[in-house]
Amino acid sequence: MNGCIFCQFCGSTTGRAKFTSWQSRGCPHRRKGSAIDGKRSHKILRDAETLSMRMNHRGACACDNDTGDGAGVLSAIPHDLYATQLRESQNVVLPAFGQYATGIFYLDKTHHMDSESRFEKLATELDLKILAWRNVPTNNATIGQVAKNSEPFMRQVFITAADDKQLSEQELDTVIFMLRKRASHTIPSPGTRFYICSLSVRTVIYKGQLTADQLWTYFVDLTDPMFDTYLALVHTRFSTNTFPSWERAHPLRMLAHNGEINTLRGNVNFMKAREGMMKSDVFGDKLQSLYPVVEPNLSDSGSADCVLEFLVRVGGRSLPEAVMTMVPEAWQNDPTMTADKRDYYHWAACTMEPWDGPALISFTDGRYIGAILDRNGLRPSRFYITKDNMMIMASEVGVYDVDPANVIFKSRLKPGRMLLVDTQEKAVIQDVELKQNIARSRPHSEWLKEQILMTDLRKAHVAAGNTLKATFTPSGWHDKRLSLYGYSTETIYMLLLPMINDKKEALGSMGNDAPLACLSSFSPLMYDYFKQLFAQVTNPPIDPFREKVVMSLQCPIGPEDNILKPSSKQVHRLWMNHPILSLSDFEVLKKTTHRGWSTYVLDATFPVADGPPGLAKAIQRLCEEAERESVQHQILVISDRMGGPERVPISSLLILGAIHHHLIETRRRMRVALVIETAEAREVHHICLLLGYGADAICPYLSLELAASLREDSALNATYTDEIIFQNYSQAIQTGIAKVMAKMGISTLQSYKGAQIFEAVGLADDVIDKCFRGTPSRIGGVTLELVATEVFERHHNTYRSAPDCLILRDTGNYHWRAGGEKHLNDPAGLAALQESAVNKNTSAYEKFREATMNQVRQCMLRGRLELCTLDQPLPLSDIEPAVEIVKRFATGAMSFGSISLEAHQTLAIAMNKVGGKSNTGEGGEDPDRYLDSHRRSAIKQVASGRFGVTSSYLAHSDDLQIKMAQGAKPGEGGELPGYKVTPDIAHTRHSVAGVGLISPPPHHDIYSIEDLAELIYDLKCANPRARISVKLVSEVGVGVVAAGVAKGKAEHIVVSGHDGGTGASSWTGIKNAGLPWELGIAETHQVLVLNNLRSRIVLQADGQIRTGFDVVVAALLGADEIGFSTAPLIVMGCTMMRKCHLNTCPVGIATQDPVLRKKFTGQPEHVINYMFMLAEEVRSHMASLGVRTFQELIGRTDLLKASESGSAKARTLNLGLVLQNALHLRPGVNIVGGSDTQDFQLEQRLDNQLIEKSKDVIDGTQDTVNIDLVINNECRAFASTLSYHISMKYSEEGLPEGKSININLKGSAGQSFGAFLAQGVNITLEGDANDYVGKGLSGGTIVIYPPRSSPFESHLNVIVGNVCLYGATSGRAFMRGIASERFCVRNSGVTAVVEGVGDHGCEYMTGGTVLILGLTGRNFAAGMSGGIAYVWDIDGSFKGKCNPEMVELCTLDDEDVTLVKDLLKEFKEKTGSLIAEKLLNEWDAHANQFVKVFPHEYQRVLKAKKAAVQPATAPPPAAEPNIKDIEEVITDIAVEQRKTERALDKLRGFMKYPRETGMYRPAEKRMKDWDEVYNHTHIRKGLRVQAARCMECGVPFCQSNSHGCPLGNIIPKWNLLVFQNQWKKALSQLLQTNNFPEFTGRVCPAPCEAACVLGISEPAVTIKNIECSIIDTAFENGWIVPQPPEVRTGKRVAVVGSGPAGMACAHQLNKAGHGVTVFERNDRIGGLLQYGIPTMKLDKKVVQRRVDLLAAEGIMFKTNVNVGKDISAKELSEEYDAVVLCTGATWPRDLPLPGRQLGGIHFAMEFLESWQKKQLGGTQPGPMAKDKNVVIIGGGDTGCDCIATSLRQGAASITTFEILPEPGEKRTADNPWPQWPRVFRVDYGHEEVKVRFGADPRQFCIMTQEFLDDGNGHVSGVKTVTVEWAKDAAGRWQMKPKPGSEQTFKADLVLLAMGFLGPERAVANELELKLDARSNVDTKEYQTSVNNVFAAGDCRRGQSLVVWAISEGRQAARRVDEFLNRGDTALPGPGGIIQPSVISISCPV
Repeated sequence: MNGCIFCQFCGSTTGRAKFTSWQSRGCPHRRKGSAIDGKRSHKILRDAETLSMRMNHRGACACDNDTGDGAGVLSAIPHDLYATQLRESQNVVLPAFGQYATGIFYLDKTHHMDSESRFEKLATELDLKILAWRNVPTNNATIGQVAKNSEPFMRQVFITAADDKQLSEQELDTVIFMLRKRASHTIPSPGTRFYICSLSVRTVIYKGQLTADQLWTYFVDLTDPMFDTYLALVHTRFSTNTFPSWERAHPLRMLAHNGEINTLRGNVNFMKAREGMMKSDVFGDKLQSLYPVVEPNLSDSGSADCVLEFLVRVGGRSLPEAVMTMVPEAWQNDPTMTADKRDYYHWAACTMEPWDGPALISFTDGRYIGAILDRNGLRPSRFYITKDNMMIMASEVGVYDVDPANVIFKSRLKPGRMLLVDTQEKAVIQDVELKQNIARSRPHSEWLKEQILMTDLRKAHVAAGNTLKATFTPSGWHDKRLSLYGYSTETIYMLLLPMINDKKEALGSMGNDAPLACLSSFSPLMYDYFKQLFAQVTNPPIDPFREKVVMSLQCPIGPEDNILKPSSKQVHRLWMNHPILSLSDFEVLKKTTHRGWSTYVLDATFPVADGPPGLAKAIQRLCEEAERESVQHQILVISDRMGGPERVPISSLLILGAIHHHLIETRRRMRVALVIETAEAREVHHICLLLGYGADAICPYLSLELAASLREDSALNATYTDEIIFQNYSQAIQTGIAKVMAKMGISTLQSYKGAQIFEAVGLADDVIDKCFRGTPSRIGGVTLELVATEVFERHHNTYRSAPDCLILRDTGNYHWRAGGEKHLNDPAGLAALQESAVNKNTSAYEKFREATMNQVRQCMLRGRLELCTLDQPLPLSDIEPAVEIVKRFATGAMSFGSISLEAHQTLAIAMNKVGGKSNTGEGGEDPDRYLDSHRRSAIKQVASGRFGVTSSYLAHSDDLQIKMAQGAKPGEGGELPGYKVTPDIAHTRHSVAGVGLISPPPHHDIYSIEDLAELIYDLKCANPRARISVKLVSEVGVGVVAAGVAKGKAEHIVVSGHDGGTGASSWTGIKNAGLPWELGIAETHQVLVLNNLRSRIVLQADGQIRTGFDVVVAALLGADEIGFSTAPLIVMGCTMMRKCHLNTCPVGIATQDPVLRKKFTGQPEHVINYMFMLAEEVRSHMASLGVRTFQELIGRTDLLKASESGSAKARTLNLGLVLQNALHLRPGVNIVGGSDTQDFQLEQRLDNQLIEKSKDVIDGTQDTVNIDLVINNECRAFASTLSYHISMKYSEEGLPEGKSININLKGSAGQSFGAFLAQGVNITLEGDANDYVGKGLSGGTIVIYPPRSSPFESHLNVIVGNVCLYGATSGRAFMRGIASERFCVRNSGVTAVVEGVGDHGCEYMTGGTVLILGLTGRNFAAGMSGGIAYVWDIDGSFKGKCNPEMVELCTLDDEDVTLVKDLLKEFKEKTGSLIAEKLLNEWDAHANQFVKVFPHEYQRVLKAKKAAVQPATAPPPAAEPNIKDIEEVITDIAVEQRKTERALDKLRGFMKYPRETGMYRPAEKRMKDWDEVYNHTHIRKGLRVQAARCMECGVPFCQSNSHGCPLGNIIPKWNLLVFQNQWKKALSQLLQTNNFPEFTGRVCPAPCEAACVLGISEPAVTIKNIECSIIDTAFENGWIVPQPPEVRTGKRVAVVGSGPAGMACAHQLNKAGHGVTVFERNDRIGGLLQYGIPTMKLDKKVVQRRVDLLAAEGIMFKTNVNVGKDISAKELSEEYDAVVLCTGATWPRDLPLPGRQLGGIHFAMEFLESWQKKQLGGTQPGPMAKDKNVVIIGGGDTGCDCIATSLRQGAASITTFEILPEPGEKRTADNPWPQWPRVFRVDYGHEEVKVRFGADPRQFCIMTQEFLDDGNGHVSGVKTVTVEWAKDAAGRWQMKPKPGSEQTFKADLVLLAMGFLGPERAVANELELKLDARSNVDTKEYQTSVNNVFAAGDCRRGQSLVVWAISEGRQAARRVDEFLNRGDTALPGPGGIIQPSVISISCPV
């Protein structure tokens, strides 16, 4: 969108003073002279036409390439033309100019007569007379078909005052305004077209859905020579936020807008609310007829136009002041601003919030014509002033032909500044004078003394006898409120504590794979249903840290006064610096009576007795109460503090939104401040939502009270006072708010408040309409009734009896947790995917697919879709082959830097092999790779970081992808910290090793659609054969954005989902920004089809796509191609650690650490295998759908249907919009992506001449060529294509030395002049240039100087536009004049000299040298980490303009002086600079005025390099590198928090510390006794070191029941707590999942350790030791005491069996209050634990200790009772309410061989049990090993226990037979991690035998053939044979005896330790229980075929581990409790998490 102004003003020659004073001193200069009426001219109109047409490239065309997005011209009314035409055609005589009004109406032919009649009636009512109507003459022959289809019937009206009324021009204008407003409000109706383009006494507008050139031929009036004017405002529209239309074309009535109003909803809502406050002496009661101020259904520009017009016409403000009010400067942080202007802006802020967003607004009312630029200078605006009194302002220079000698001043509009012509006063008024006059027009400074500050309230509070010390409600880990308001341990550890410790949010990485709130079954908070919107294409995000000068959180709150009457009353509001209230300040506010203010508290809770229906009633009640109390109170507090057992809290967000909108509708909102007292809100996203829906201030009291308690609990630094806690927390929240605002491009919190910059995902219309009006919610979903149900579930779970809730419920929303929220990346799926890809294992792939699909159904929107399959699929042979399908696959944009070189290169090799594409990411690519066809990435990304984007890089690509946003953190930038910038990365990115690299938010040359279109053009010119791609992220409106991008001539669009990405970001960004790709792809495809643009675009979906189902759904919704990022990383070894940002990736993927990179094991073949298995799955789906080719899938939404399965909540979603068939919207459209090519008109480029003339130089047959040309602004990206040809031949080196192409130009160069200019090309331009000069300069030289005939001084005039030398990597640039904003951004190697720069100079610079010979703008060197800048600080102001955060200002040393002088000489020689000449001649006088800007980090690296050459005598030790995110350096919390307390490194402990291997006492000692073998004392000493090795994985495989711990033990958490010496907390975490850790910590074989991620490449964490130590420490310290249940239910449960399953089940049921009796057939309780595990492994005192504890808690144990024999099982089931069978698998596996009947052959358990009983005092005889030759057949734990027992009994020899081969030292390919490792282990028994007998007892590959008889019926030996193992044809392992290998082993005692076949059947038979195929008890969720009989443990699942038995017992108990309570249970499910169970609570009424 572009606005251009022409204005002629008159002046005498004496008025032509030096305009140079404007720039140098800011002095005002007026030009006065004769009357302006005499200077009307038709030439101005023709010049405007020329200007407009020369900016045609900045507009857009529709699919027909003939329909523009809009173009128009506003001019003075051509009185003579109209007077002549009306007189001749209608015999109507027009009054004099100024005595009538005219305007053009858009009507329809059917209703126009009625509309005109109604309009005339309204005019008559206002004492106006219609003079005439006329048809506007048009010629539509040249306009596009799209425009013709909607072409309006245009009528023009002429109106004057009634005959009996004499009105002045001003009075007439006012009445005309009233007429237009009333007509706009009353005449439009459904089916009737009615729009007034303008209605004015001074101006008229001609506009339409046209291109810039069509405008001038379509309107016949504009071709008439009689059309004269003294001003012209022309505009060409490029639409990206709304669809183009005739009505939306600009100019509007008072303005033409180039930009975006980001805060529109809030601005409009608040303007509506102000209607209740406004009064007017002029309009009186008629004021109501002007409402609404903002007419409905307008664009952002149209809404702003309404308000601007209202302020001027009704408010009486001058047009410039009205504009200043709506678009203020960044006054809050500008120390250079004068006090009176600052005070004016401060006063104005109390009257209205800014209409915030990037904007160049041109405005006029016929008298004033001017323009203003937004506070951040985000639009180009250049202007000339000529000797003949013309002012021309446009987005570009060169649009107007003028003799250079006639131009006396060239400048640009600066950020926040205004340019104005007063045609009445005949003056150009400069910004300083204009604003000074307005600032001094009223006593604003005096008025401000009446404003209220918090300090005033505090003083009044104390004076009233109150204290400022807050009263804290005690909190802590067991505070019930935490559960009530949805807190979790993750909330505290991952969000709250980091905010308080580090003053900012913690970082995360690897995206968001948790369910959408609308799919979550864990009652998410209302906040979780909202996603933050962000800027992309339509406007840029802001860097809230480097450019914080333009941002502010300051706000006034409280009652506003009448905006129409300026006075001191406007400041009678409370001015707050930020919106977060401490507990003490909140009390001050609540109790204030200062200056008559009072506060009313709205209790946002309701009685539990009201039930869920009470929520809606309470909301309505509170809305009415708020309206009522707003009459007498100034502050309304919405408080949930009364929430508790008897009262249910309403979500603060829900009730705030309802009250806010209710007060807006009742026009009461501006009378009160809404303050939130909330326990619920605690994180940045929550606070932003509250602010976005109208909160003025927020007190998050529970967070603060909890923090205070955590301090007392040692979780926080004990030295932190309450004030420090609040300040740190508040700072973190403020920083987060700024980041969220900035990602949408919003600068001020005042504008953000109420702006509703969110989309709801999964909320029904009733919720939206009541509480969040105007918020998009496209898929419906959760109703208010369901919201209430979830609220009650949280309340119910909080206050119900929770007998086994030891810790705060943590469902794993951030990191995967067993039993918690589902995650797409779960351990089972990850493991299966890796196994399938590494081994090319299709069965593993099927496991992966099945596991992943289960997660997709529960987490992802696509999981709510099903395929409409055929009954009989097509033959696979008919389906497009996989080799073709994989060509549509691409890997995601992961940079070398974010991932390692090895990982990056592996992806590239794989994708090149399959014919797909890999992506460089934004980190560039080294020439040695991109010149290698095997290792290159086909897609080269061009992002805001511009790392290594050279001409050669661009030339050697297939796709060039512009990164507008990143799925993991849309709207944000990032940072590669210095320690990650290795020499390889530095070389690739053209930077310095060790110097950090900031990646700014998408900005600079992609900050608007026309600039994005320019970059698309630039890249096409830089590589004409490349496909130009734009990467977007899904959000509401992305389809319209994509249509704009398509019109900008992109050829490929990626729509990413919100959920992917390696990028590090705050959790707020990862979790809460962006939307699912399913919504984005569907919308984009539909909108492109609707606009007939689909065939131009290849559309790609990207974001957590894993399975063939995902691929097919993406295609059916409209995707041509599929992007994969996370899945290929997983295939290469990624385990979803979510530690990418910490440089500690243990598998060598997301790290630059050389040690960790060596651990990378990924291979291209792994990725290839995955891609082809995926493609085969796609083919199977295609066959089932009846589709033969992938292209046939695209857009076929008819092959999808909404799933009818799933939860009731999930079924509320309405996916109708997603499933809408695009071809039904516009039938017959070509939807084959890329089948129509975009027309870049490259054949018309001036470069073609250059290439032809330079051909011989490029070919090497000529050394030099000199070329002379004339250039204009339409010649863009000049020389980029020439550089492409050079780069294709010479790569990065450019032309060889001695070869050169010298180009001399005259004129005004177009955008991107010299972009990517290659080495050897030298361009000299005599003239000026637009934005992006030297963008990506790649070795060439650019020289620009003013025309020699120019009369002005170059150093006081602007010569080039914004963002010059952006991303330049090498070369030289000399510009004689001032460069506009953002000069040398991301310069990484260029030497540049210029005579002055605008704001943000040298921002993000990483290399090169810049010399600035003049003034700079603000914020110089922000984010500058490398290179050096020299600034001539001519007036001493530079220090105040420089951002000091990363640089030091130094004086010049001798080396610097030499360099600067050399540059001055070169600059003078090349440009003729007078400034350079002066400085050289007067060097000594000016030398001390030069400042060297030297980045700290760059200095450090240079010093280190110097030290490496000349080493210092005592170099300081290298510091541990810091971890950085976008805003600043941060350090690892776990390390830094207690730096004084410990030296252990938790962050890199897994790298630094070895695993403890000495777990047992020395074998030679322990084998002599029966004590436990464990070396407990030794283990305890090193426990914290071992805990430091735990990496706290994002997906902790250790707690997964698929491979790790069946109990879901929260291992990472208790490891961390042990590391922190918080043993009691560790105990709670442990006992939450494990009833008996003293057992598992001793006897469990530790599958958790086998699944530990660390175990992939080195020894795993010693989990068992830590577990055992925690519980033993607890017993030793007396922490474990009996805890009988407080309430008994009266229900009785019998548990049969007292093994680990039975004990665990009994324990859980007893906790639930049931009476539990355990029946055990043996003489002691414990089962396997008592008699199956030897004492030296599990001391029986440990078992008895637990049994005694359980008995003390009320469990009744009955021993020596054999159920089924001593007591009938059937009777038991009848006597007890429930029976649980935990009888184990006690049927041993036998070996039926010859001789089996012989004596001395026993089952292992018989041997172990009899010995245990003997040790415990029993007398029963049993087998003994003393002096015998013992043979043990079978291995495992039981076999080892037999070995150790036999040894201690004194066996003569011990031999063990194992039929399988001896395992290797490492895993084999078919035994991948995290499976249980089949590796050679030496357990305690094996070691002991080796010590005693000198050899390991095990014999492998031995098969027993016969037991030999000693002649006395006793075994004497075992006959065996060796077996060999080999795979058969089917790939199955088979064994066969090895001939001649027979061997006999002597044996006196044979023990059979071959496991168990299943349970004994007596009980099952008696109860007639159903058994499964393995003879185990068959159950459904633990319930058998008999209703009240349940089964758990080995009798149900088969032989297993103790840890499985405990898990079984726990979950069976939960099921029994649910059975007994009729569906309700408070016992936790898997992972110790209480599972969701929505309880229907009936209303008592």
